[in-house]
Amino acid sequence: MQNLVDKAEEAFGPVDILVNNAGVMHVQLMKNVDQDSWERMIEINCKGILNGVAAVLPGMLARKSGHIVNISSDAGRKVFAGLGVYSATKMFIEGISQALRLENCGSGLRVTSIQPGDVTTSLVDHANAVSGVDEEATKMFNDEPECEELQSEDVSRAVLYAVMQPPHVAVNEVLVQPRDRSV
Repeated sequence: MQNLVDKAEEAFGPVDILVNNAGVMHVQLMKNVDQDSWERMIEINCKGILNGVAAVLPGMLARKSGHIVNISSDAGRKVFAGLGVYSATKMFIEGISQALRLENCGSGLRVTSIQPGDVTTSLVDHANAVSGVDEEATKMFNDEPECEELQSEDVSRAVLYAVMQPPHVAVNEVLVQPRDRSV
């Protein structure tokens, strides 16, 4: 990640905004132990966010300006059946976001956590291809009534809302849910 940021800054100048989005989601019940999937979620969801922060934070603090937007999940606010470890990784992102805000208050850094609900992506399909399907967890996870899911553009608009605010305004969290989904 650091090499990517270094090359981008060499070509385009300093990073003003980082949209930090790394994630895999395995739908699994805790009792159906799959340590490989757990490790994969921790490696990507937690360490991916940390790698992004580490690559841009020193420069942003030196310039007294910058905005880190961490893409989390509504699962970072509430645990869902079949998403125990995934929820824990998203709660990690919420904790990191809060720590960055607390530790750097007055530095010019803004940190936003975007917490999308159900978004139409291939996130689960990719995870199932790697670890297989936990049928029991999938049934529990899919037990909610059908509703129109969010599209990636809906999440993008939430990011734009946060980063387009005047410099003195901090949008710390944005929970974006499908209208007809209970929280």
